[in-house]
Amino acid sequence: MNFKHCIIFREVARVENFTKAANNLFITQSAVSHAIRELENEAETKLFERLHKSVKLTKTGELLLQEILPILENLENVESRIKNLECETPIHIASCITFAQIWLPQLIRKFQEISPNTKINVEVHSALKALKLLKQGKVDIAFIEGKIIQGALEIRKFSSYELCIVSSPSYCNTAELSLSQLLGMDLLLRERGSAVRETFESAVTLQGYKVHASWESVDSQSLIEATKNSLGVSILPKILVEQEIEKGNLLQIFIPDFKLFNDITVVINKNKYKSASLEKLCKLI
Repeated sequence: MNFKHCIIFREVARVENFTKAANNLFITQSAVSHAIRELENEAETKLFERLHKSVKLTKTGELLLQEILPILENLENVESRIKNLECETPIHIASCITFAQIWLPQLIRKFQEISPNTKINVEVHSALKALKLLKQGKVDIAFIEGKIIQGALEIRKFSSYELCIVSSPSYCNTAELSLSQLLGMDLLLRERGSAVRETFESAVTLQGYKVHASWESVDSQSLIEATKNSLGVSILPKILVEQEIEKGNLLQIFIPDFKLFNDITVVINKNKYKSASLEKLCKLI
């Protein structure tokens, strides 16, 4: 039993005539007869009653028609869409938290304008977890902040952001400190493994100091609120706290010769096939 035989069977059942079915399908009448004979041999029974100038389905033929109609409709639907399937293939994205908070929603909205049929699945994790998912092949593309070892990865830097030190004006009333003074305060930091934390700790370690956090969180907003409530000093992406600084809710603290930046990179497995949709997304980025 094959797809073509089922198409022929359906057409014969519809027009109740072998010759008409052959004409409608642009094949010979003998091809129609052969296909029906093959199906009847497989069913081990007659599927059509042969009348004088027409044919009519037997009860078994009616049952077979009921079985194959939804299958044929599904196959024909796939056949009509097969050339567009790659454009409809979902893209699985893993994103670090900072990128997801600030840039990812705008990027996805722009991508959907040029590729409206492509579904986007997003997972937001620490940079370390996002990179792990990419290496495991569970996502197609990852947006990572901080330093990455190349390996079998295709890495494209496309942006960066500044980290800044902030406090409430009531917790610290001076805009300039030494690094040792900063480290003596209550530090409200992102969790270990986050790019913000790793960048800060690496810079501190190079100066010969160690970091002791009073508060750790995976959520930058909770750190902002804790800082506003005078619970300590936080190190966060400047773009997340600029408005609070402008409003006077937070004070930016400067340390001489101590500036911190994180790169934003898009990362893809070099050896993994890139769908047409994924290529579009990469070009947009």
